Amino acid sequence: MRLIRFSILMSVSLAAAAVAPFGAEAQSSPALGLVVQSSGASIGNTGAVEGSTVYTGDYLSTSENGTLLVRIGGLSLQLEGSSSVHVYTAPYGAVVELDRGAVRYTTPGTQQNVIIVASDVRVTPEVGVPDFGRVSIDDPCNLSVYSQRGTANAQVGSESKLVEQGKTYRVRAVNEVDYSQYVSPDVSDYHNHHRHRECPAPLTMAKGKLPAAPARSAFLLVSSVLIGVGTGVAIWKATESPDRP
Repeated sequence: MRLIRFSILMSVSLAAAAVAPFGAEAQSSPALGLVVQSSGASIGNTGAVEGSTVYTGDYLSTSENGTLLVRIGGLSLQLEGSSSVHVYTAPYGAVVELDRGAVRYTTPGTQQNVIIVASDVRVTPEVGVPDFGRVSIDDPCNLSVYSQRGTANAQVGSESKLVEQGKTYRVRAVNEVDYSQYVSPDVSDYHNHHRHRECPAPLTMAKGKLPAAPARSAFLLVSSVLIGVGTGVAIWKATESPDRP
């Protein structure tokens, strides 16, 4: 009987030892932010509800008519319908990899900041200036970057453009990105986890003429009208409300 009890005890101990590291690893991702508003949205495969914790590396998505608002310290992110992102912690705040759709962001005007990466385009709001902005993937090779308040720097390849307040730029990516594994865009081997497919050079068609040579700049100003003020204010109020977690 003693031998049997000893064997059972050893089996239980070994099982616990095997499970403990897995459980510890599953909880090792640091908490990044909180869900403030949610409708038709998910974190991974689980429905997102107000007050849910968002961890670094999480996959956030919305249905066709869904929306998701996440607060990360003084930052906020709002996914529009049919959108998805991966979010990661960063020394400056957060870095977001936009996979599809559109994301709106706000920054508090401190050293805390959020960087949006989509295809091979990187959008960085100006540090120290409160900003409302929006980044959308129109198709794998074309993005729109809008700064409602403040300014943001958009970079693609070796070219960059300061997106000023109230302006929207269409940005032509150099490469379409095909991910094999999702990791933070800030890690040193980030480009080892996806493949690049070169975007075809855009051609412009003039009436009665052959297609013209592609424009040299990756940036095209498409609007200089301030739009979406109500949305930006709504996001700011939601993230600043004392009734929110």
